Amino acid sequence: MPGPALDLVTARRWAVTARLSLAAAREQVDALNVFPVADGDTGTNMYLTLDGALEHVRVRFESGGGTDRLREGLALIARGMLLAARGNSGVILAQLTRGLADAVAPDVDVAGPREVADAFESASRSAWEALAAPVEGTILTVARAAAVGARGAVDEGAQDVLVVVDAALEAAQRALARTPEQLPELRDAGVVDAGGAGLVLVVEALHAVLDERPAGADGEVPHWWAATPGPTSGRGTTSEEAVEVMYLLSGSDPERAERLRAHLTHLGDSVAVAGGPAEFQVHAHVEEEDTAAAIEAGGLAGVVSEVRQTSLSPGDGTEGREHPHPVSPLPQGIGVVSCALGDGVTRLMSDGGAVLVPSGPRRRAPTGELLAAVRASTGASVVILPNDGDTLMVARAAAAEARREGLEVEVVPTRTLLEGLAALAVLDPAGRLGPVLDAMTAAASAVHGGALTRADRAAETPVGPCRPGQWLGIVDHAIVAVEDDLEPAARWVLDTIWHDGVELLTALLGEDADDEVRDVMAQALADRCAGSEVEQSVLDGGQPTYTVLLGVE
Repeated sequence: MPGPALDLVTARRWAVTARLSLAAAREQVDALNVFPVADGDTGTNMYLTLDGALEHVRVRFESGGGTDRLREGLALIARGMLLAARGNSGVILAQLTRGLADAVAPDVDVAGPREVADAFESASRSAWEALAAPVEGTILTVARAAAVGARGAVDEGAQDVLVVVDAALEAAQRALARTPEQLPELRDAGVVDAGGAGLVLVVEALHAVLDERPAGADGEVPHWWAATPGPTSGRGTTSEEAVEVMYLLSGSDPERAERLRAHLTHLGDSVAVAGGPAEFQVHAHVEEEDTAAAIEAGGLAGVVSEVRQTSLSPGDGTEGREHPHPVSPLPQGIGVVSCALGDGVTRLMSDGGAVLVPSGPRRRAPTGELLAAVRASTGASVVILPNDGDTLMVARAAAAEARREGLEVEVVPTRTLLEGLAALAVLDPAGRLGPVLDAMTAAASAVHGGALTRADRAAETPVGPCRPGQWLGIVDHAIVAVEDDLEPAARWVLDTIWHDGVELLTALLGEDADDEVRDVMAQALADRCAGSEVEQSVLDGGQPTYTVLLGVE
Protein backbone atom coordinates (compact mmCIF):
# COMPACT_ATOMS: atom_id res chain seq x y z
CA MET A 1 0.00 0.00 0.00
CA PRO A 2 1.54 3.35 -1.02
CA GLY A 3 2.42 5.78 1.71
CA PRO A 4 1.08 9.32 2.07
CA ALA A 5 1.93 11.79 -0.68
CA LEU A 6 2.93 15.45 -0.62
CA ASP A 7 0.57 16.86 -3.20
CA LEU A 8 -1.24 20.19 -3.41
CA VAL A 9 -4.12 19.07 -1.18
CA THR A 10 -1.61 17.95 1.47
CA ALA A 11 0.28 21.24 1.18
CA ARG A 12 -2.95 23.16 1.70
CA ARG A 13 -3.91 21.07 4.72
CA TRP A 14 -0.42 21.55 6.09
CA ALA A 15 -0.72 25.35 5.90
CA VAL A 16 -4.10 25.31 7.67
CA THR A 17 -2.88 22.87 10.33
CA ALA A 18 0.29 24.89 10.95
CA ARG A 19 -1.81 27.99 11.48
CA LEU A 20 -3.91 26.11 14.04
CA SER A 21 -0.81 24.88 15.85
CA LEU A 22 0.72 28.35 16.01
CA ALA A 23 -2.59 29.87 17.09
CA ALA A 24 -2.75 27.46 20.02
CA ALA A 25 0.90 27.92 21.00
CA ARG A 26 1.53 31.57 20.15
CA GLU A 27 1.52 32.75 23.77
CA GLN A 28 3.88 29.98 24.87
CA VAL A 29 6.27 30.77 22.01
CA ASP A 30 6.05 34.50 22.79
CA ALA A 31 7.00 33.68 26.38
CA LEU A 32 10.32 32.22 25.18
CA ASN A 33 11.58 35.80 24.95
CA VAL A 34 15.07 36.00 26.46
CA PHE A 35 14.25 39.39 28.00
CA PRO A 36 11.75 39.58 30.88
CA VAL A 37 10.15 42.46 28.95
CA ALA A 38 6.74 42.55 27.27
CA ASP A 39 8.10 42.79 23.73
CA GLY A 40 8.43 39.12 22.78
CA ASP A 41 6.12 38.33 19.86
CA THR A 42 7.81 35.59 17.83
CA GLY A 43 4.88 33.19 18.13
CA THR A 44 2.38 35.89 17.30
CA ASN A 45 4.45 37.01 14.31
CA MET A 46 4.68 33.48 12.90
CA TYR A 47 0.95 32.89 13.46
CA LEU A 48 -0.01 36.17 11.77
CA THR A 49 2.34 35.36 8.89
CA LEU A 50 0.54 32.09 8.21
CA ASP A 51 -2.87 33.58 8.86
CA GLY A 52 -2.18 36.37 6.38
CA ALA A 53 -0.91 33.85 3.83
CA LEU A 54 -4.16 31.89 3.96
CA GLU A 55 -6.14 35.10 3.56
CA HIS A 56 -3.99 36.00 0.55
CA VAL A 57 -4.66 32.62 -1.04
CA ARG A 58 -8.40 32.94 -0.34
CA VAL A 59 -8.56 36.27 -2.15
CA ARG A 60 -6.61 34.90 -5.10
CA PHE A 61 -8.90 31.88 -5.40
CA GLU A 62 -12.06 33.93 -5.15
CA SER A 63 -10.75 36.26 -7.85
CA GLY A 64 -9.97 33.35 -10.17
CA GLY A 65 -6.21 33.41 -9.55
CA GLY A 66 -5.81 30.00 -7.93
CA THR A 67 -3.89 26.99 -9.20
CA ASP A 68 -4.01 23.21 -9.24
CA ARG A 69 -0.25 22.63 -9.58
CA LEU A 70 1.95 21.78 -6.59
CA ARG A 71 4.82 24.19 -7.32
CA GLU A 72 2.47 27.08 -8.10
CA GLY A 73 0.39 26.32 -5.02
CA LEU A 74 3.43 26.36 -2.74
CA ALA A 75 4.63 29.54 -4.43
CA LEU A 76 1.23 31.16 -3.82
CA ILE A 77 1.37 30.26 -0.11
CA ALA A 78 4.97 31.56 0.06
CA ARG A 79 3.94 34.82 -1.63
CA GLY A 80 1.16 35.26 0.90
CA MET A 81 3.58 34.54 3.74
CA LEU A 82 6.04 37.11 2.41
CA LEU A 83 3.43 39.85 2.20
CA ALA A 84 2.07 38.96 5.65
CA ALA A 85 5.50 38.36 7.25
CA ARG A 86 5.98 40.07 10.61
CA GLY A 87 9.33 40.09 12.34
CA ASN A 88 12.46 38.26 11.25
CA SER A 89 10.89 34.89 12.08
CA GLY A 90 7.96 35.59 9.74
CA VAL A 91 10.30 36.45 6.86
CA ILE A 92 12.37 33.32 7.45
CA LEU A 93 9.18 31.22 7.51
CA ALA A 94 8.21 32.72 4.14
CA GLN A 95 11.68 31.99 2.75
CA LEU A 96 11.48 28.40 3.95
CA THR A 97 8.20 27.94 2.11
CA ARG A 98 9.64 29.64 -0.98
CA GLY A 99 12.49 27.16 -0.80
CA LEU A 100 9.98 24.30 -0.77
CA ALA A 101 8.34 25.69 -3.89
CA ASP A 102 11.65 26.16 -5.69
CA ALA A 103 12.64 22.54 -5.05
CA VAL A 104 9.55 21.14 -6.79
CA ALA A 105 9.73 20.80 -10.57
CA PRO A 106 6.98 22.62 -12.49
CA ASP A 107 5.58 19.38 -13.94
CA VAL A 108 5.56 17.45 -10.63
CA ASP A 109 2.16 17.10 -8.96
CA VAL A 110 3.24 14.66 -6.23
CA ALA A 111 6.55 15.09 -4.41
CA GLY A 112 8.32 11.89 -3.39
CA PRO A 113 10.93 11.32 -0.67
CA ARG A 114 13.83 12.74 -2.69
CA GLU A 115 11.88 15.85 -3.70
CA VAL A 116 10.86 16.43 -0.09
CA ALA A 117 14.47 16.17 1.07
CA ASP A 118 15.47 18.58 -1.72
CA ALA A 119 12.74 20.93 -0.51
CA PHE A 120 13.99 20.94 3.10
CA GLU A 121 17.52 21.64 1.86
CA SER A 122 16.39 24.40 -0.49
CA ALA A 123 14.35 25.97 2.29
CA SER A 124 17.26 25.95 4.73
CA ARG A 125 19.68 27.32 2.14
CA SER A 126 17.31 30.17 1.22
CA ALA A 127 16.97 31.22 4.85
CA TRP A 128 20.70 31.07 5.64
CA GLU A 129 21.64 33.00 2.50
CA ALA A 130 19.17 35.76 3.35
CA LEU A 131 21.18 36.90 6.39
CA ALA A 132 24.47 38.74 6.19
CA ALA A 133 25.51 37.46 9.63
CA PRO A 134 23.54 34.28 10.46
CA VAL A 135 23.74 33.06 14.04
CA GLU A 136 23.82 29.49 15.36
CA GLY A 137 21.25 28.54 17.98
CA THR A 138 18.35 30.14 16.11
CA ILE A 139 15.57 29.13 13.73
CA LEU A 140 18.28 28.81 11.06
CA THR A 141 20.02 26.04 13.02
CA VAL A 142 16.73 24.18 13.41
CA ALA A 143 15.97 24.54 9.68
CA ARG A 144 19.37 23.15 8.74
CA ALA A 145 18.98 20.22 11.14
CA ALA A 146 15.62 19.36 9.56
CA ALA A 147 17.25 19.37 6.12
CA VAL A 148 20.09 17.13 7.29
CA GLY A 149 17.61 14.73 8.87
CA ALA A 150 15.50 14.56 5.73
CA ARG A 151 18.51 13.95 3.48
CA GLY A 152 19.83 11.28 5.83
CA ALA A 153 16.57 9.35 5.60
CA VAL A 154 16.70 9.42 1.79
CA ASP A 155 20.34 8.34 1.75
CA GLU A 156 19.35 5.40 3.95
CA GLY A 157 16.79 4.34 1.35
CA ALA A 158 13.52 5.81 2.66
CA GLN A 159 10.73 5.18 0.17
CA ASP A 160 8.00 7.00 2.08
CA VAL A 161 7.52 10.75 2.41
CA LEU A 162 6.30 10.32 6.00
CA VAL A 163 9.59 8.62 6.94
CA VAL A 164 11.52 11.56 5.51
CA VAL A 165 9.42 14.15 7.36
CA ASP A 166 9.63 12.09 10.55
CA ALA A 167 13.44 12.17 10.33
CA ALA A 168 13.36 15.92 9.66
CA LEU A 169 11.11 16.48 12.66
CA GLU A 170 13.25 14.42 15.05
CA ALA A 171 16.39 16.26 13.91
CA ALA A 172 14.66 19.65 14.30
CA GLN A 173 13.49 18.77 17.81
CA ARG A 174 17.00 17.73 18.84
CA ALA A 175 18.47 20.92 17.37
CA LEU A 176 15.90 23.03 19.21
CA ALA A 177 16.80 21.36 22.51
CA ARG A 178 20.47 22.24 21.93
CA THR A 179 19.92 25.95 21.19
CA PRO A 180 20.59 27.01 24.83
CA GLU A 181 24.04 25.45 24.48
CA GLN A 182 24.77 27.66 21.47
CA LEU A 183 23.48 31.03 22.67
CA PRO A 184 24.44 32.27 26.15
CA GLU A 185 21.34 34.50 26.36
CA LEU A 186 19.11 31.45 25.89
CA ARG A 187 21.07 29.55 28.53
CA ASP A 188 20.84 32.47 30.98
CA ALA A 189 17.09 32.80 30.43
CA GLY A 190 16.55 29.04 30.60
CA VAL A 191 14.64 28.86 27.30
CA VAL A 192 15.01 27.46 23.79
CA ASP A 193 14.98 29.68 20.71
CA ALA A 194 11.47 31.00 20.03
CA GLY A 195 11.79 31.02 16.23
CA GLY A 196 13.13 27.48 16.27
CA ALA A 197 10.22 26.39 18.46
CA GLY A 198 7.78 27.90 15.97
CA LEU A 199 9.48 26.10 13.09
CA VAL A 200 9.25 22.76 14.92
CA LEU A 201 5.49 23.34 15.23
CA VAL A 202 5.29 23.94 11.49
CA VAL A 203 7.17 20.71 10.70
CA GLU A 204 5.02 18.85 13.24
CA ALA A 205 1.96 20.10 11.37
CA LEU A 206 3.25 18.58 8.11
CA HIS A 207 3.98 15.32 9.91
CA ALA A 208 0.46 15.27 11.40
CA VAL A 209 -1.18 15.80 8.01
CA LEU A 210 0.91 13.09 6.33
CA ASP A 211 0.20 10.74 9.24
CA GLU A 212 -3.52 11.52 8.85
CA ARG A 213 -3.84 12.65 12.42
CA PRO A 214 -6.93 14.88 12.66
CA ALA A 215 -6.46 18.55 13.33
CA GLY A 216 -10.06 19.14 14.41
CA ALA A 217 -12.96 20.63 12.56
CA ASP A 218 -11.21 23.96 12.12
CA GLY A 219 -8.36 22.17 10.40
CA GLU A 220 -10.45 21.16 7.42
CA VAL A 221 -9.46 22.53 4.04
CA PRO A 222 -11.41 25.77 3.48
CA HIS A 223 -14.29 25.52 1.02
CA TRP A 224 -12.55 27.89 -1.37
CA TRP A 225 -9.71 25.37 -1.71
CA ALA A 226 -11.93 22.36 -2.17
CA ALA A 227 -12.61 22.65 -5.89
CA THR A 228 -10.48 23.23 -8.95
CA PRO A 229 -9.77 26.97 -9.05
CA GLY A 230 -11.24 29.16 -11.72
CA PRO A 231 -13.38 32.22 -12.30
CA THR A 232 -16.55 32.30 -10.26
CA SER A 233 -19.84 32.49 -12.13
CA GLY A 234 -21.09 36.04 -12.49
CA ARG A 235 -17.60 37.56 -12.88
CA GLY A 236 -16.81 39.03 -16.24
CA THR A 237 -13.89 37.68 -18.25
CA THR A 238 -11.06 40.04 -19.08
CA SER A 239 -10.45 41.29 -22.60
CA GLU A 240 -7.38 42.58 -24.39
CA GLU A 241 -8.39 46.08 -23.29
CA ALA A 242 -9.08 47.37 -19.76
CA VAL A 243 -10.77 45.63 -16.85
CA GLU A 244 -13.00 47.19 -14.23
CA VAL A 245 -12.07 45.87 -10.78
CA MET A 246 -14.38 46.39 -7.81
CA TYR A 247 -14.32 44.94 -4.31
CA LEU A 248 -15.24 45.56 -0.70
CA LEU A 249 -12.36 46.43 1.63
CA SER A 250 -13.02 45.70 5.32
CA GLY A 251 -10.94 45.96 8.48
CA SER A 252 -8.97 48.91 7.14
CA ASP A 253 -8.62 52.55 8.19
CA PRO A 254 -8.51 55.91 6.37
CA GLU A 255 -4.70 56.01 6.26
CA ARG A 256 -4.34 52.59 4.68
CA ALA A 257 -7.26 53.29 2.36
CA GLU A 258 -5.53 56.46 1.12
CA ARG A 259 -2.33 54.51 0.48
CA LEU A 260 -4.35 52.01 -1.50
CA ARG A 261 -5.92 54.78 -3.56
CA ALA A 262 -2.48 56.28 -4.26
CA HIS A 263 -1.16 52.90 -5.37
CA LEU A 264 -4.13 52.16 -7.62
CA THR A 265 -3.67 55.50 -9.41
CA HIS A 266 -0.25 54.20 -10.47
CA LEU A 267 -1.81 50.99 -11.81
CA GLY A 268 -4.74 52.53 -13.69
CA ASP A 269 -7.39 55.23 -13.66
CA SER A 270 -11.02 55.90 -12.64
CA VAL A 271 -9.86 55.09 -9.11
CA ALA A 272 -12.27 55.48 -6.19
CA VAL A 273 -11.84 54.32 -2.60
CA ALA A 274 -15.03 55.44 -0.87
CA GLY A 275 -16.53 54.85 2.55
CA GLY A 276 -14.94 54.48 5.96
CA PRO A 277 -13.90 54.50 8.67
CA ALA A 278 -13.27 50.74 8.48
CA GLU A 279 -15.13 49.61 5.33
CA PHE A 280 -14.56 50.93 1.80
CA GLN A 281 -15.86 50.29 -1.71
CA VAL A 282 -12.94 50.11 -4.14
CA HIS A 283 -13.13 50.75 -7.89
CA ALA A 284 -10.41 50.99 -10.57
CA HIS A 285 -9.86 50.51 -14.31
CA VAL A 286 -6.61 48.62 -14.93
CA GLU A 287 -4.97 46.60 -17.66
CA GLU A 288 -5.74 42.90 -17.64
CA GLU A 289 -2.26 41.95 -16.44
CA ASP A 290 -2.64 44.34 -13.46
CA THR A 291 -5.89 42.93 -12.06
CA ALA A 292 -4.12 40.59 -9.63
CA ALA A 293 -1.91 43.45 -8.45
CA ALA A 294 -4.96 45.66 -7.85
CA ILE A 295 -6.63 42.96 -5.75
CA GLU A 296 -3.38 42.12 -3.93
CA ALA A 297 -2.95 45.80 -3.03
CA GLY A 298 -6.35 45.66 -1.35
CA GLY A 299 -5.28 42.61 0.61
CA LEU A 300 -2.38 44.65 2.00
CA ALA A 301 -4.78 47.35 3.23
CA GLY A 302 -7.42 45.11 4.80
CA VAL A 303 -9.72 42.17 4.03
CA VAL A 304 -10.93 41.93 0.42
CA SER A 305 -14.31 40.41 -0.44
CA GLU A 306 -17.07 40.65 -3.07
CA VAL A 307 -14.52 40.91 -5.88
CA ARG A 308 -15.95 41.76 -9.32
CA GLN A 309 -14.05 42.04 -12.58
CA THR A 310 -15.71 43.31 -15.77
CA SER A 311 -14.24 43.64 -19.23
CA LEU A 312 -14.31 47.15 -20.70
CA SER A 313 -14.41 46.66 -24.45
CA PRO A 314 -14.04 49.59 -26.86
CA GLY A 315 -17.17 51.65 -27.31
CA ASP A 316 -18.68 50.88 -23.93
CA GLY A 317 -18.88 54.54 -23.02
CA THR A 318 -15.83 54.69 -20.78
CA GLU A 319 -13.76 56.77 -23.22
CA GLY A 320 -13.29 60.32 -22.04
CA ARG A 321 -14.91 59.68 -18.64
CA GLU A 322 -13.68 62.21 -16.08
CA HIS A 323 -11.48 60.65 -13.41
CA PRO A 324 -12.97 60.89 -9.92
CA HIS A 325 -9.44 61.68 -8.65
CA PRO A 326 -6.66 63.53 -10.42
CA VAL A 327 -3.79 61.48 -11.78
CA SER A 328 -0.90 61.50 -9.31
CA PRO A 329 2.08 63.67 -10.24
CA LEU A 330 5.31 62.05 -11.33
CA PRO A 331 7.39 60.98 -8.31
CA GLN A 332 10.26 63.29 -7.44
CA GLY A 333 13.11 63.37 -4.94
CA ILE A 334 13.75 60.90 -2.13
CA GLY A 335 10.89 59.69 0.01
CA VAL A 336 11.18 57.96 3.38
CA VAL A 337 9.02 55.21 4.89
CA SER A 338 9.60 54.93 8.63
CA CYS A 339 8.32 52.44 11.22
CA ALA A 340 7.29 53.75 14.62
CA LEU A 341 4.77 53.60 17.45
CA GLY A 342 4.06 56.50 19.80
CA ASP A 343 2.41 59.87 19.22
CA GLY A 344 5.53 61.88 19.92
CA VAL A 345 8.00 59.93 17.84
CA THR A 346 5.61 59.59 14.90
CA ARG A 347 5.04 63.33 14.96
CA LEU A 348 8.80 63.94 14.98
CA MET A 349 9.32 61.61 12.05
CA SER A 350 6.36 62.98 10.11
CA ASP A 351 7.71 66.50 10.58
CA GLY A 352 11.00 65.18 9.20
CA GLY A 353 9.29 64.16 5.96
CA ALA A 354 8.65 60.45 6.57
CA VAL A 355 5.58 58.40 5.71
CA LEU A 356 4.78 56.49 8.90
CA VAL A 357 3.92 52.80 9.15
CA PRO A 358 2.70 51.82 12.65
CA SER A 359 5.14 49.18 13.86
CA GLY A 360 6.90 48.28 17.09
CA PRO A 361 7.10 45.66 19.85
CA ARG A 362 4.06 43.36 19.83
CA ARG A 363 2.59 45.26 16.87
CA ARG A 364 5.12 44.76 14.12
CA ALA A 365 4.06 45.67 10.59
CA PRO A 366 4.05 43.00 7.87
CA THR A 367 6.04 43.20 4.67
CA GLY A 368 2.91 44.08 2.74
CA GLU A 369 2.24 47.25 4.72
CA LEU A 370 5.76 48.52 4.11
CA LEU A 371 5.45 47.60 0.44
CA ALA A 372 2.14 49.46 0.18
CA ALA A 373 3.71 52.55 1.79
CA VAL A 374 6.62 52.40 -0.66
CA ARG A 375 4.26 52.07 -3.62
CA ALA A 376 2.25 55.07 -2.43
CA SER A 377 5.32 57.25 -1.87
CA THR A 378 5.67 60.35 -4.02
CA GLY A 379 9.46 59.98 -4.07
CA ALA A 380 11.28 58.81 -7.19
CA SER A 381 13.49 56.87 -4.75
CA VAL A 382 12.48 55.59 -1.33
CA VAL A 383 14.45 54.84 1.83
CA ILE A 384 12.95 52.52 4.47
CA LEU A 385 13.79 53.00 8.15
CA PRO A 386 12.74 49.86 10.13
CA ASN A 387 13.84 51.36 13.50
CA ASP A 388 13.67 47.87 15.04
CA GLY A 389 16.06 44.95 14.79
CA ASP A 390 13.16 42.51 14.45
CA THR A 391 11.70 44.44 11.50
CA LEU A 392 14.95 44.72 9.56
CA MET A 393 14.38 41.57 7.48
CA VAL A 394 10.80 42.66 6.82
CA ALA A 395 12.05 46.00 5.50
CA ARG A 396 14.61 44.30 3.29
CA ALA A 397 11.97 41.91 1.96
CA ALA A 398 9.66 44.83 1.15
CA ALA A 399 12.51 46.65 -0.60
CA ALA A 400 13.37 43.57 -2.65
CA GLU A 401 9.74 43.18 -3.74
CA ALA A 402 9.56 46.87 -4.66
CA ARG A 403 12.74 46.62 -6.73
CA ARG A 404 11.20 43.72 -8.66
CA GLU A 405 8.42 46.14 -9.57
CA GLY A 406 10.95 48.61 -10.94
CA LEU A 407 11.04 50.94 -7.93
CA GLU A 408 14.28 52.32 -6.49
CA VAL A 409 14.22 51.40 -2.81
CA GLU A 410 16.95 51.03 -0.18
CA VAL A 411 17.00 50.22 3.54
CA VAL A 412 18.96 52.06 6.21
CA PRO A 413 19.38 49.32 8.87
CA THR A 414 18.14 51.35 11.85
CA ARG A 415 17.51 49.16 14.89
CA THR A 416 16.10 51.76 17.30
CA LEU A 417 13.86 54.79 17.14
CA LEU A 418 16.78 57.06 18.04
CA GLU A 419 18.81 55.67 15.15
CA GLY A 420 15.84 56.38 12.89
CA LEU A 421 15.56 59.96 14.11
CA ALA A 422 19.28 60.49 13.59
CA ALA A 423 19.09 59.14 10.05
CA LEU A 424 16.06 61.27 9.26
CA ALA A 425 17.80 64.39 10.55
CA VAL A 426 20.34 64.28 7.70
CA LEU A 427 17.85 63.47 4.93
CA ASP A 428 18.28 65.62 1.81
CA PRO A 429 15.10 64.93 -0.21
CA ALA A 430 16.55 66.68 -3.27
CA GLY A 431 19.91 64.92 -3.15
CA ARG A 432 21.24 61.89 -5.02
CA LEU A 433 20.25 58.58 -3.46
CA GLY A 434 23.77 57.17 -3.04
CA PRO A 435 25.27 60.03 -1.01
CA VAL A 436 22.03 60.52 0.95
CA LEU A 437 21.91 56.82 1.81
CA ASP A 438 25.53 56.93 2.98
CA ALA A 439 24.86 59.99 5.16
CA MET A 440 21.74 58.48 6.74
CA THR A 441 23.52 55.18 7.42
CA ALA A 442 26.49 56.97 8.98
CA ALA A 443 24.22 59.08 11.18
CA ALA A 444 22.34 56.00 12.42
CA SER A 445 25.59 54.11 13.04
CA ALA A 446 26.91 56.98 15.14
CA VAL A 447 24.17 56.46 17.73
CA HIS A 448 25.10 54.26 20.69
CA GLY A 449 21.94 53.48 22.58
CA GLY A 450 20.35 51.86 25.59
CA ALA A 451 16.93 51.46 27.18
CA LEU A 452 15.18 51.46 30.54
CA THR A 453 12.06 49.46 31.27
CA ARG A 454 10.43 47.39 33.99
CA ALA A 455 10.63 43.61 34.18
CA ASP A 456 7.28 41.94 33.53
CA ARG A 457 8.27 38.60 35.07
CA ALA A 458 10.88 36.97 37.25
CA ALA A 459 13.94 35.77 35.35
CA GLU A 460 17.66 35.13 35.50
CA THR A 461 19.75 37.78 33.74
CA PRO A 462 23.50 38.14 33.06
CA VAL A 463 23.71 40.50 36.08
CA GLY A 464 21.57 38.47 38.46
CA PRO A 465 17.90 37.62 39.02
CA CYS A 466 15.12 40.13 38.54
CA ARG A 467 11.60 40.37 39.95
CA PRO A 468 8.49 41.76 38.25
CA GLY A 469 8.47 45.56 38.47
CA GLN A 470 12.21 46.03 38.88
CA TRP A 471 14.00 48.43 36.55
CA LEU A 472 16.12 46.89 33.80
CA GLY A 473 18.95 48.69 32.03
CA ILE A 474 19.59 47.36 28.51
CA VAL A 475 22.55 48.09 26.21
CA ASP A 476 23.38 46.32 22.95
CA HIS A 477 20.55 43.81 23.47
CA ALA A 478 21.95 42.77 26.86
CA ILE A 479 20.71 43.53 30.37
CA VAL A 480 23.39 45.49 32.20
CA ALA A 481 21.48 46.54 35.31
CA VAL A 482 18.68 45.28 37.56
CA GLU A 483 17.60 47.83 40.18
CA ASP A 484 14.67 48.58 42.45
CA ASP A 485 14.83 52.27 41.51
CA LEU A 486 15.15 54.03 38.15
CA GLU A 487 18.03 56.33 39.11
CA PRO A 488 20.79 53.71 39.55
CA ALA A 489 19.60 51.77 36.48
CA ALA A 490 19.74 54.97 34.43
CA ARG A 491 23.25 55.71 35.64
CA TRP A 492 24.41 52.20 34.71
CA VAL A 493 23.09 52.63 31.17
CA LEU A 494 24.48 56.14 30.77
CA ASP A 495 27.92 55.08 32.01
CA THR A 496 27.89 52.07 29.67
CA ILE A 497 26.99 53.97 26.50
CA TRP A 498 29.16 57.01 27.24
CA HIS A 499 32.38 57.42 25.27
CA ASP A 500 34.93 60.11 24.41
CA GLY A 501 33.75 62.54 21.79
CA VAL A 502 30.06 62.51 22.71
CA GLU A 503 28.35 65.66 21.43
CA LEU A 504 24.66 64.90 22.02
CA LEU A 505 22.79 62.91 24.67
CA THR A 506 19.13 62.18 23.94
CA ALA A 507 16.39 60.67 26.08
CA LEU A 508 13.17 59.56 24.37
CA LEU A 509 10.42 59.17 26.97
CA GLY A 510 7.83 56.43 26.54
CA GLU A 511 4.08 56.34 27.04
CA ASP A 512 4.39 55.34 30.71
CA ALA A 513 6.94 58.02 31.64
CA ASP A 514 5.37 60.03 34.50
CA ASP A 515 6.62 63.18 36.23
CA GLU A 516 8.86 61.17 38.55
CA VAL A 517 10.55 59.49 35.59
CA ARG A 518 11.03 62.87 33.94
CA ASP A 519 12.63 64.35 37.06
CA VAL A 520 14.93 61.36 37.57
CA MET A 521 16.06 61.35 33.94
CA ALA A 522 16.61 65.13 33.87
CA GLN A 523 18.88 64.86 36.90
CA ALA A 524 20.70 61.78 35.58
CA LEU A 525 21.41 63.49 32.25
CA ALA A 526 22.55 66.68 33.97
CA ASP A 527 24.91 64.76 36.24
CA ARG A 528 26.33 62.73 33.35
CA CYS A 529 26.99 65.86 31.27
CA ALA A 530 28.30 67.98 34.14
CA GLY A 531 31.55 69.74 33.27
CA SER A 532 31.20 69.02 29.56
CA GLU A 533 29.73 70.81 26.56
CA VAL A 534 27.54 67.87 25.60
CA GLU A 535 24.09 68.96 24.42
CA GLN A 536 21.13 67.32 26.19
CA SER A 537 17.78 66.61 24.57
CA VAL A 538 14.70 65.14 26.28
CA LEU A 539 11.88 64.27 23.86
CA ASP A 540 8.38 62.91 24.37
CA GLY A 541 8.26 59.80 22.22
CA GLY A 542 5.22 58.04 23.62
CA GLN A 543 6.66 54.66 22.51
CA PRO A 544 5.30 51.52 24.19
CA THR A 545 7.29 48.95 26.21
CA TYR A 546 10.45 51.01 26.81
CA THR A 547 9.95 53.78 29.36
CA VAL A 548 13.14 55.54 28.27
CA LEU A 549 15.33 55.15 25.19
CA LEU A 550 18.78 56.69 25.55
CA GLY A 551 21.32 57.51 22.88
CA VAL A 552 24.65 59.29 22.54
CA GLU A 553 26.07 60.71 19.34
